[in-house]
Formats: sequence, structure tokens, C-alpha cells
Amino acid sequence: MGYVGWALLGMVGYSLVTLLVKLATRAGDVSSSYVLAIAVSIVGVGAWAIALLRGDFVGFVLNDLAKPSALWSFATGIALIVAVASLFRALSLGPATEVVPIYGMFVVGGALLGIVFLNEPLTYRKLLGILFAALSIYLIAR
Repeated sequence: MGYVGWALLGMVGYSLVTLLVKLATRAGDVSSSYVLAIAVSIVGVGAWAIALLRGDFVGFVLNDLAKPSALWSFATGIALIVAVASLFRALSLGPATEVVPIYGMFVVGGALLGIVFLNEPLTYRKLLGILFAALSIYLIAR
């Protein structure tokens, strides 16, 4: 499967995540942290299983954890826990119809970061798309 297929599958998965977090926390008998702890445990086991089955750790040595790619991976984990914990907490407090579009601004943020830090080209079409994405998210959330 190409990157578009994976992106679409991820979009479907994240769409389900927001619904499921809302369903899990709406009765008030469990916290967003409780749901997060269970969810990330499943993610962690799944991620390790996928990496091991793919053979991603063949030849791994402890010094590999000091490589720049590993350090970027640690930073990714920190950013991901902030992002997901914040999303889960916001969903437990507010309506999904407002939380999800605001959270969805990561699309705009990610595109801008790619342009600024990864030197990806900024075309007129991409700029227009980023502006329309921001406008649509604002209109949905308000």
C-alpha cells in the first residue's frame, strides 16, 4: 500500500479514536487518563509487534539508542504523549464537534513545519490549501 492508502487508513483510525474516547469518558466513571493508559498500552504492544515482525530490530545494539534517529524518536514520543493526552482530555471536557476540528489544526501545523524545517516546496496551491484548511477548521469549530 502506498502513502496515500496509509494516510487514509490513519485518518479512519483517528476518526474512530475521537468517537471512542468520547464514548469511554462521557459517563464520567473513567478519566481521560484512564482511557489513555489503556489505549497507549495497546498501541505500545502493537507497535512492538509490528517492528519485531518486520525485523526492524535485527542487529540492534544498545548504542543505537544514542543515534540521532533514536533521539528524534524519543522527541517524537514526547510530542505524541502531549498531543494524545491533550486530545483525550479535551474530548472528555468538550464537544467532539469543537475539539476535533481544533485538534485537526495539526494538519496546518504539520504542513508549515514541513515547509520551514524540511525545506519542502511551498507552492501557491499548497498555500491556498493550508489557508482553506485553517478557514474550514475555524468555521467547523465555531
